[in-house]
Amino acid sequence: MHDRLAGLLLACVIGALLSAHPASLCAAAGPASPVVATNFALVTNIVVITNYVVTTNVVLSTNGPALKQSKSVLPDLSWVPPADTFDWIQLKSGEWLKGRVKAMQDRTLEFDSEELDDLTFDWKDIRQLRSSRTQDVLFVNQDEVSGPVIVTPGHITVGGATPRTFSRDDLQSITPGGSKERNYWSGKLSAGLTVSSGNTKSVDYNAQATLQRRTPATRFKFDYLGVVSSVDDVESANNHRAGVEFDYWLSRRLYLVVPYAEYFRDRFQNIDRRVTGVVGLGYDIVDRPTLEWNITAGPAYQYTWFDSVQPGEDDSRGTGALSFGSQFDWDITRRIDLILEYRGQYTSREVGETIHHSVSTLSIELTKRFDLDVSFVWDRTQHPKPDSNGDVPKQDDFRLIVGLGVTF
Repeated sequence: MHDRLAGLLLACVIGALLSAHPASLCAAAGPASPVVATNFALVTNIVVITNYVVTTNVVLSTNGPALKQSKSVLPDLSWVPPADTFDWIQLKSGEWLKGRVKAMQDRTLEFDSEELDDLTFDWKDIRQLRSSRTQDVLFVNQDEVSGPVIVTPGHITVGGATPRTFSRDDLQSITPGGSKERNYWSGKLSAGLTVSSGNTKSVDYNAQATLQRRTPATRFKFDYLGVVSSVDDVESANNHRAGVEFDYWLSRRLYLVVPYAEYFRDRFQNIDRRVTGVVGLGYDIVDRPTLEWNITAGPAYQYTWFDSVQPGEDDSRGTGALSFGSQFDWDITRRIDLILEYRGQYTSREVGETIHHSVSTLSIELTKRFDLDVSFVWDRTQHPKPDSNGDVPKQDDFRLIVGLGVTF
């Protein structure tokens, strides 16, 4: 490094001397002066070294920010898919999918992709939706319109003779118009069977079923839960519970339950059959794409037929009741769901006083259609009715149910 600096300094001195006394130097050099001149040309090559300083401009090529900016650019909203018979959705990543809209409720879009089959998206992950088919669209103020639909990040336009535009935040649900009846239905069936033999012969059977019909303004649900068990050919459990509920939406969160009806049978609880009817209100306390929690409450009427009673007592009784319920649904991950359901009744002491029913289910998605369901069931009657022998059933029943579920 010191040698190079010394060479540069020497070159500068010689250059200065040449510029000051060119003639005397050339004369002293004699005939060899052209050679000396070319040597000075070599010295100027040292200046070329300074050109390497220019090469430091390569640093300017580290245009990292510019590359990052172009990486996440989304297509302009003016670009639209081709006009055809498909429904089109654009994800927030900018990708487009074509297929058929099945329904959008509870901030969840069900979409039948042309190539990927049935898909489910959180509504917040949908940037655009375009459908040339007639869709029934319901808004939170209960305004319902039908026609081709265009959804952008901020607005919803429903076509027809007179197109109308609404705020996207006011959307409650979308249902294909003119659809076949089966398109309004969805459900799940789960069943389990355990058989053992040897010193003890036992058979355990359980089944759960959920069926739902949805329109923009209404929801119908049917639920069933049944358990049958035997040990050494002696029945040890036999209970069945079925319920139907019809909801009419008054707003995005508030709905009218008209009605909820339940049938229950369990002879081991000394109940031959029990029928309950409820009219009330429901409210969504939490309504998020991955977390939902709703509660219901209202007056009820209950009629119970007992399997056996003590002499002189009525074998059936009807009474008024207060019913209350709750459902908590949490999508822990894309494949694991936690569902907590509870329903209770406060009624007269003659039929149990307080009755509780709770089901906690962990559902693990195995494939697109099949789930592994693990459920813990708790039933409690505060004051069970003694049978004809004076035996009083236990207050609590606990069951752990494992089954394979099929969605449709």
